[in-house]
Amino acid sequence: MLAVILNWLYVSITTYIIGFATLRGISSIGCMSTAKGQKKLTYSYKYRESILIAGILMVNLLAEFFSIIGRVSLAANILLIFICLILFAQYREEIIESLTEGIREIKESGSFWLYVLIFLLMAYGTSHGLMHYDTDLYHAQAIRWIEEYGMVKGLGNLHLRLGYNSASFALSALYSGAFLGKSLHAMAGYFALLLAWQCADLKSIARRGHIVLSDFVRVIAIYYLFTVFDEIVSPASDYFMATMVFYIVIHWLDLYAMHERAFLPHALLAICAVWVTTIKLSAAPLVLLAIYPIVRIIKKQKKAGLKPILLCVLFSIFIALPYFVRNVVMTGWLVYPFTGVDLFNFAWKVPVETAISDAHEIAAYGRGFTDVAMYNAPFGQWFPAWFSALSLFNKMMFVMDLVCLPVFIGCVIYYAISKMTAAKKEKNGAGGNVQKIFMMSQRKAVALSDFLFIEGISYVALIYFVFTAPLVRYGCVYLWLPVTILAGRFVILFDNRVNPPQKKYIYKAVIALFAVFMFYKCGMLIKDDVPRFRAQYLLSQQDYNKYEVGQKVIGNAVIYYPLEGDRTGYDAFPSTPAPDGFVLEGNDITDGFLPAGR
Repeated sequence: MLAVILNWLYVSITTYIIGFATLRGISSIGCMSTAKGQKKLTYSYKYRESILIAGILMVNLLAEFFSIIGRVSLAANILLIFICLILFAQYREEIIESLTEGIREIKESGSFWLYVLIFLLMAYGTSHGLMHYDTDLYHAQAIRWIEEYGMVKGLGNLHLRLGYNSASFALSALYSGAFLGKSLHAMAGYFALLLAWQCADLKSIARRGHIVLSDFVRVIAIYYLFTVFDEIVSPASDYFMATMVFYIVIHWLDLYAMHERAFLPHALLAICAVWVTTIKLSAAPLVLLAIYPIVRIIKKQKKAGLKPILLCVLFSIFIALPYFVRNVVMTGWLVYPFTGVDLFNFAWKVPVETAISDAHEIAAYGRGFTDVAMYNAPFGQWFPAWFSALSLFNKMMFVMDLVCLPVFIGCVIYYAISKMTAAKKEKNGAGGNVQKIFMMSQRKAVALSDFLFIEGISYVALIYFVFTAPLVRYGCVYLWLPVTILAGRFVILFDNRVNPPQKKYIYKAVIALFAVFMFYKCGMLIKDDVPRFRAQYLLSQQDYNKYEVGQKVIGNAVIYYPLEGDRTGYDAFPSTPAPDGFVLEGNDITDGFLPAGR
């Protein structure tokens, strides 16, 4: 636990400095400024967690680009520290002022010790727990390859799963501290910490005196954090993706509740969605968020709005570039195992038939089948089996998604008719507004059009998830968001129409139920943790699991393979479950790997 705390302090310091400089630099660009009359104003970021997120994104890019030229280890950390020192010297007074102001605000809100408690709790959870199956299968190996060598040609031929590139692996390698003698795996826990801090903003309900739509997403995010608390010791990309999807949606809804119409904060969240997609492709539908800032700035600035849009596109390309480069070098494919885009013919390219078979296996496994032939099963055959395998809670949420879909469609139709009616009245000179059934009286309420936009994207994400690889751990967040957002909308409608005396009792009852939920979940965590507790984890972090392995000499390299099953963990490096499935391009593993038969 102490090792995790020290690691997180290092992460927080470096990402805060780089994030602060990044946001300051972006907001100072002329076309990114906020217009007010004839003046251009530098945008003032309203949420301080944006600094940490921006910093993590930039540091992740540093790690990915560094992995292209060499190992991500001591030298990469020296470069990171050097960059931080330069930026801190440049922005020292502003950074100190920002930190001081942030701490002061937390103390004045009476939440300082709450944030400290969350920090310690999440650090404890990250110090030990259940190691994800795929972590011992390939996550640990992927991270160690980046720590030891960076990027190696044809790595997917050594182990097909190593072709599943994720930006999170480079970030984990950078902050693992492996050069100190032990590779930590605390970054999934750190992402969970940032989400937990964001969920702590539920306390703001008492201050503002009413609920907002993002509060409902915070509640379901808390449920998710309880669900994965004993697993965040594992650097699985699923946890990075899910926590960031929650973060983006919550932040986006907060901007809506504040009636924030500036281009920059929404554009940065859309860019952030591009980054999350390089962590796990299942986040791709969130890139549709970019439609909102694009439409708004074009409507507001016309042709002048093209410049900031093009700049954001360049940012997105820059973020995606190292991801695609690593894909091509490790597998020969732009996005492995997707074979729809076939641009290269390198010697180390994973054979097309192998990539197709791998893609089929992912689809079949995501639907709950171990037989690859089921990848092409009719919807009526695989869907009932998939649905029956869901937990009771996930079944309930999915059914509610389906129930809410016609309600959502009805809201869309109502909105379209209202807009057409209003336009017709304005044309006829009638003036006035159409009576709005869904009108919100609260100043912080999300507008109907904004609600429909984010709810529509949540349904697109759900459909994409269900019809690609609907394994719950790949995208439980997509099962939960549609019903959460729509139900939250109608609860707020009801809340706005309840008399204050009645509302007081309703709020007390809800708080009591939430307290019971928190007490129960915390009690279950303690109960489940007792058998796993080891005093040593209060100081250090639980190691990766170890397995019995055999070894095979190939060229100048010793390759390890599991004697039973398909997992080897971190220590047996390099390893593969199929030692006969590849050949070395040269005599050393740094020369790259070719498919067997080449």
